[in-house]
Amino acid sequence: MKKITRFGMFIFFLLTTISFSLISFSLLDNWIALLGDWTFYALFIFYLLSIEEFYKFAKNGKRSELSDFVALLFFFFLIFFISKDVFTSIMGAFSIYLWFGIAELKDYPVLNKILIISLVTYNVIFISGIISSIINNPIVVNTAFSFSFWIILGLGFILFGRKYIVIWRFMSPQYLTLFLYILAWLAIVFINQYTPLNFVSNKSLLFNTFSPWELIFNVYTILIMINWVIYFISGRVLDFLLGIKPVHDEKILELIEEIKLDIGIKTKVKVGIGKYPILNAMAYGSFLDKRIALIVEDLNEIPIDELKGIVAHELAHTKGRHTLILTFITTGDLLFRLLLGFPATYYDYTFGNPKLPFVLFILINLLIYVILFMFVRILEGKADAKAKNTGYANELVKALYNLESFYATGREIGLNTMLLCDEKINNDNEMLNFLNTADYLNKSIVKPKRISLISNLVNSHPPTYHRIVAILDNKLTPTKEMLLPFICLKRSKQRYYGNLFEHARGKFKEIASDKFREHFEIQNIATLMHDLKRRELYKLEIEKDFIFKNKITNERFLGKLKNIQFKDDVCDTDEYIVKNLNNNKIYNLVSSKYTKSEISLKDHYYIKKEGILKLVNVEINPNKKKLDFYFVDNDGHEILKPLKETKLPNPISLIESFSGKDIFFNNKGKTLIIKCSNVKISEVFKESELIFDEIPQNGEKIKVSYALKDLIIKPKVISITIKKSDIYRESEQRILNWLVENQTRTYFYLKKPVNNFEIGYLKDFKFYPKSAKNSQDEPQTNLFSYVNVKNIFGKDVKIPYKSLEGLSFETDTAYIQRKAETSLFSKLGYIFLKKFKPDKIFYLNKV
Repeated sequence: MKKITRFGMFIFFLLTTISFSLISFSLLDNWIALLGDWTFYALFIFYLLSIEEFYKFAKNGKRSELSDFVALLFFFFLIFFISKDVFTSIMGAFSIYLWFGIAELKDYPVLNKILIISLVTYNVIFISGIISSIINNPIVVNTAFSFSFWIILGLGFILFGRKYIVIWRFMSPQYLTLFLYILAWLAIVFINQYTPLNFVSNKSLLFNTFSPWELIFNVYTILIMINWVIYFISGRVLDFLLGIKPVHDEKILELIEEIKLDIGIKTKVKVGIGKYPILNAMAYGSFLDKRIALIVEDLNEIPIDELKGIVAHELAHTKGRHTLILTFITTGDLLFRLLLGFPATYYDYTFGNPKLPFVLFILINLLIYVILFMFVRILEGKADAKAKNTGYANELVKALYNLESFYATGREIGLNTMLLCDEKINNDNEMLNFLNTADYLNKSIVKPKRISLISNLVNSHPPTYHRIVAILDNKLTPTKEMLLPFICLKRSKQRYYGNLFEHARGKFKEIASDKFREHFEIQNIATLMHDLKRRELYKLEIEKDFIFKNKITNERFLGKLKNIQFKDDVCDTDEYIVKNLNNNKIYNLVSSKYTKSEISLKDHYYIKKEGILKLVNVEINPNKKKLDFYFVDNDGHEILKPLKETKLPNPISLIESFSGKDIFFNNKGKTLIIKCSNVKISEVFKESELIFDEIPQNGEKIKVSYALKDLIIKPKVISITIKKSDIYRESEQRILNWLVENQTRTYFYLKKPVNNFEIGYLKDFKFYPKSAKNSQDEPQTNLFSYVNVKNIFGKDVKIPYKSLEGLSFETDTAYIQRKAETSLFSKLGYIFLKKFKPDKIFYLNKV
């Protein structure tokens, strides 16, 4: 977008908003009352911030890092100022924001469709909220929210087909339940209005007297009956909805029959298949109509041992009559709601008249589902235990590893967008997914991330890593496995269970490595890592000093990373070779069990309160769990700082090392590669300067110096977004030339839902100007710009330039931008980052 266009949009925004505000104020009878409304001040603040964000965009051709967040908050307070409704304001902010998101992501076919689904859903709820505000009745917005699930499901079915319903990781017959609940409510409303009968709703059995007639003719009783109808008809209905067909393969049927007898089932179980691009299964149907369905694209592609594990787990559900137990659980939920008079469903707010505020109902209902899912996760644990005790433990673990690899980029939400497209994942990217998944599961057994534990609270299955350790060892009961995500939110419990699960983790590593070697026909994983040039990931860390911390024992020691060696282990591919600086002994450390924090002894650091200090020693107390930094100031005074109170920034020597090297400098939205000719460190560190060659200024290239206080410096990792406009091609071309010359390992991100990145080395590239494509002198009309990459698998890959989303790579210098080119809100974000991750950024002064 040209600069004149950007400024035209900015002026239009400014004039429009100011005119609208003046007209609105002139129509107010008592505009002075605004001074007592706090939302007016919040709106005014974010209006000013949005003006600044827009101005920075118009001037520099690049949005600041937190501009999207400012836009969301501005839209939220604008709507909240008018409506005074939090729910409507949230919906409205996202609905407006998504219009811009769809325009920006039009080159991403799958993601764009998902955004369209979100946009329609948010807008329906938002517009309904406005209507409810006008008529002063919440029924419209409550109805819209209640039916939002069906909007999402319906649009997903239209845009993606039936697979949109199936490929969600945590499938259940919930769709059918919700649909029949709607029919039940419609029937109740019809009966109430057009017959002498009157159904009771939202009346508490605990605090009111019910006649026998009211006990029968009330909403809760009807929904309980619906629940049981669903239980008995779910087999046939789910087969129809999900397109499940009977399995006719005799070998598969014989295998399932054998497993069925092992599990202890003597009655008939119907076996179906749903052909979708995923590996999963489900048990369903009543005890009179037992069924299991295999969800797979091609039965012949499933390894027999994994099929055994999957089928054993589902038949364990059948043996335990878990679908019947689930029906009792949901019946108990409805009885509980009847006792308290608590709304049974969202549809109560459409067809009934509950007294409980809708937003409060949403929050309480979420809490109820967290509790209900606890029981569901117990049943999953029991099914795993039954499959294990029957002799299918290893087979089930292999299947879980395989399934987790399907969701490598969407495991926390249970959806991977690659499953919604027609293109199939290639062997190289599938291998990377398996490597990533093995690493994730192994590290999560040692020390799970809190975000993973929290997200599991509203999932119907325990985390895969907890399921694996429960299957491979006898340390967890299904109930304890269900509680573990809550328990492990505490760090000390993570360490306790990390140690407890060491035996199971060892078993998993063997199973996962065997699966990986078998699936990809690899003899030795260590050799593969060498061939993939994985050592380059550590090129900036070799011969550097680190504080190594054991994740399980919390023990720390100071060491120098001497080298990396690879192991024939898909879960722990890397092993650190470390020299302990206290005793000079060499240790081999398993990378998954240690964290490392870089440190530079005898180097100078800038500490906010004290200024420039020299780090002279790091003292670890005898139990090796506490650590103190010893600094010396310019006057020779020793200053002690405990680890908990001090997060070390990057040393000053990193800045000094920039002298004579290439720096990636952001200048008005373009990333330039310029030489840092000199670094001048001042006693007043904020006044220290970086001197650069040939920075464009007013159409000329001149030598410029900048004080550190005026710069934002992000060391090591360089990320470049490929812009659509040709005005950025020159700067992008220089970066590509640099990558060709330096042969730096680079990540190339593509605008695709599958096979959407390449890792490798840029060999060459070609830019064709737009005029060349239409030139009468050029016989070829299919010319396109491209980059030619030699990927880490040794293959040449030609990537159309228009398909590139961005690049990232590591360097021993930094990405630098002027503070003046970013917004106030983004500067506040950098201050926040500096506080919690000071090694990620050099940022001096408050703003």
